[in-house]
Amino acid sequence: MDSTAVSALLLKILLIPMVGLWAFHLYQRRFKDVAVRKRIATLGLTALIIGAWVAAWAFQRYTIGDPWLIAVAAAIAAVLVWQKKLLLPYRSRCVQCGARLGLTRVLSWDSNKCEACDPPKKEGAFST
Repeated sequence: MDSTAVSALLLKILLIPMVGLWAFHLYQRRFKDVAVRKRIATLGLTALIIGAWVAAWAFQRYTIGDPWLIAVAAAIAAVLVWQKKLLLPYRSRCVQCGARLGLTRVLSWDSNKCEACDPPKKEGAFST
């Protein structure tokens, strides 16, 4: 019988980022239209972590050896590389002028621009 110690540990450890990303996704809802892509990204990252958690649960439940978890990790890494544009849209510098972005801009604004390059729109302003 193969050991499933890593699977058991992952079942406990993966709960923290899973709940954290889900809570952050709910926080991003306050930014409404300016954070649509980044909300999708956090939801996608949460789905990957849930997938890893389900795999760890299945490995422990059916006593599948922990070395097979390497295949799960490789599959998750492949999805991250394949969907990099969708799952990792976060930038630390303004894409227009190169200025450092604040944490709120990095994590919640889809434009990845600083306040000078992307000023807030005034309510009632006519946009063309």
